[in-house]
Amino acid sequence: MKGKSKFASLLMAGIIASSCVYPIGGNVWATEANPGDQETGPFLTVTANEVTKTLEKGDKFNLFITAKSGNTDKELREFIQYIELSGSTSQSVDKNTVQINGDGTIIIMDLVYNGNGKSVKVEIGYEGMKNGPATVEIPLTNASSAISGADGLTLAQSTINVVAGESQQIILTVKNDSKSNVKESKMKLKIKDSTSAKGITLKKKEMTLSAMDKGATKDYYITVDIDKDVARGIHEMIVDIDGKEHTVKLKVDSNFMPPSLEVSVSNTSAFEQNVAKSIQVAIKNVGHVTAKNVKVEIVPNEKVFVADGSNVKYVENIDSGKTQTIPVSLIVGDTTSFNLPVEMKLSYIDDLGETQTSSQVVYLSTKGSVAQKELELSTTAEPQGIKQIGDVFTVGFKVTAPDEAKNVKLSVKSTDGIVSKSKSMFIEPKFTKGQTKSYIVDFVATQSVTTGTYPIEIIAEYTLNGKEVAIKQYATVSIDNQEETEEEKGKGKPKVIVGTYSSNPVVVKAGEEFELEIGFLNTHQDKTVKNLKANLTVKEQGENDTGSVFTPVNASNTFFISELTPGQMDVKNIRLYTIPSAKPKTYDITLEMEYEDANGEAITATEHFGIPVEQVTKLEVAEVQVETVEVGMPAELTATIYNTGKTSISNVRIKTIGEGFEVQDNSLIIGQLDKGNSKTYNPTIIPLQGGALTGQIQIEYEDVTGQIQTYTHDFQMDVMESMMPPDDFNPMPDDMMPPMEDEKPAKWPTILGMILGMGIAAGITAFVMKKRQRKLEEMDLDED
Repeated sequence: MKGKSKFASLLMAGIIASSCVYPIGGNVWATEANPGDQETGPFLTVTANEVTKTLEKGDKFNLFITAKSGNTDKELREFIQYIELSGSTSQSVDKNTVQINGDGTIIIMDLVYNGNGKSVKVEIGYEGMKNGPATVEIPLTNASSAISGADGLTLAQSTINVVAGESQQIILTVKNDSKSNVKESKMKLKIKDSTSAKGITLKKKEMTLSAMDKGATKDYYITVDIDKDVARGIHEMIVDIDGKEHTVKLKVDSNFMPPSLEVSVSNTSAFEQNVAKSIQVAIKNVGHVTAKNVKVEIVPNEKVFVADGSNVKYVENIDSGKTQTIPVSLIVGDTTSFNLPVEMKLSYIDDLGETQTSSQVVYLSTKGSVAQKELELSTTAEPQGIKQIGDVFTVGFKVTAPDEAKNVKLSVKSTDGIVSKSKSMFIEPKFTKGQTKSYIVDFVATQSVTTGTYPIEIIAEYTLNGKEVAIKQYATVSIDNQEETEEEKGKGKPKVIVGTYSSNPVVVKAGEEFELEIGFLNTHQDKTVKNLKANLTVKEQGENDTGSVFTPVNASNTFFISELTPGQMDVKNIRLYTIPSAKPKTYDITLEMEYEDANGEAITATEHFGIPVEQVTKLEVAEVQVETVEVGMPAELTATIYNTGKTSISNVRIKTIGEGFEVQDNSLIIGQLDKGNSKTYNPTIIPLQGGALTGQIQIEYEDVTGQIQTYTHDFQMDVMESMMPPDDFNPMPDDMMPPMEDEKPAKWPTILGMILGMGIAAGITAFVMKKRQRKLEEMDLDED
């Protein structure tokens, strides 16, 4: 027996000496080797179940480890010296805090999965061990381990605008679009074609990207130096994330204006019907680079067409600042309209070799028009120079009526802080034909006005040819609200302000583009300004931080002017996009300027002006539903009104109109309908005739500007004829009925009539009760 026992001990020692892990039936086995002292020395064997719980990074899990020891009488907790964990959890374990059951089960609870790998290695040291601690590696079968950056990360930007001649920071936004966490990654940067992109230098070409949870986004800042001689164009930057390449286009804007064409026309008046007349189309290149292969297309319409052959005219090239004039012969076939629109499409090739297109509409006036001409509004006095706070200045204007005009309202308005010192609104009951009247309004700037240039709006409102029109004219005033120091007065530094600005349209709609024109004015009498750089910024964001309210379209938000002589004003244009989530209000635009005086001394200045934005309101009516409809019987109409616009609306009035039916509970008034909300409208319809009837739901409401808006929705319902027999119904005339001999009158007609009457009454009662119950439920919901 002793020999067999020794053989068994040796066999066990051989197994233990292997120190391997064996998955057997869902269990993981591990042993501690100590073959030489198997009979006299201590040993420890451990086994563990695999963890099958589904795990994401940050989830908790438990381990159940079975430990068996030999050749010792000590309790297991005293026998164990330490417990260490590694791998997919970084949580340390105190052997005195874990749960150890009498059967040798060690339970380690509330471990946190760190997202790395899919197993936990457990190491247990014990008293008297000679060949190392007992270990076991426990699989986390359903853990979602972190993936590489190449598999999970993408870049949010595809194109980034930069400016030649500057060292600037660009932002690379890295997103984890995968369904897993991403471990720490490496990002490398390089310019794809270093020859064509000579002069573009990346200050940092490699960086570490931190681990990212799924759905996370993080910005990384890269410094880029671009020489002033780098040509305007697209240069590609390669972004390598853990071996996967992404391409980002660096769009370089130089300090010169690309080719841009302006169209003006002459000899467009007094067209006669079917008589050819030549107009002059002048095309000017206001950019700094030649526009090549210029093409002009005159788009014909049903009232105007080209008389001299092709409607497409070509100009080979137009150099910077040059104008090309093209004669075009047109024929007007209809002179009943006073103004006839003609669209002109332009296309040309810019300095990047890309084809650019634009469109302009010109108007031809006819001799045969009998429509009244609109009032002529012009300024006669405008503030000159720069006004200080408290200075009174005058705006004068005159109104001329080519034809008679009635009920004309004239008003003069400016921005907050510039107030009128005299009458600023005029009501004229009548202008006779050819009459001219002049007006003046005095203004003063208060302390709340900052230094800048402000518009003064002159508006004439009246009815022209049956339509309400508003004619506008503008004047501007420059206000200085900064006290110069004695040092500044001595130096007499030149000063640049915004001499004029305008947007087209004047009130910008959210989600649409608009043109912004800014005039930079050197106010000094004898000093020149050089190397002016102006940066346009808007600090406010859209809803939920959806980005800057205004974004440049295919352009930079930086302007460059090489020189401004005394009193000179240089006008710049930029096209901006208004984000859809912009709130309706006037947004403050900041213009930060840097320039040099004649001695090369740097000067900075900041200007502010406002751009008003309005939101587009939008209502929708869900499919109108009408219960089974019968002539003379009440039926409920159900329609849900949705506010799908970006702003709330108020004073909503809803009603239903139509022929062939009456409406009960017709009018519904809602004090306010917030954006994204809806309201159910439930009038009662009583048809008066059968067949297909058409109705209309009419909605009137006030938008955020206080303007009354209307919306209509048409619906149709099929009405059945009444199933109830008429009062004079008689299945057989009295003179045709056979004589009745001693026979009691039949009871079935009476019974049938009673049943029909009771059924109809029950239906009406059920309908009324149902409608009352619904109204009570709606009242309860409103109170809640």
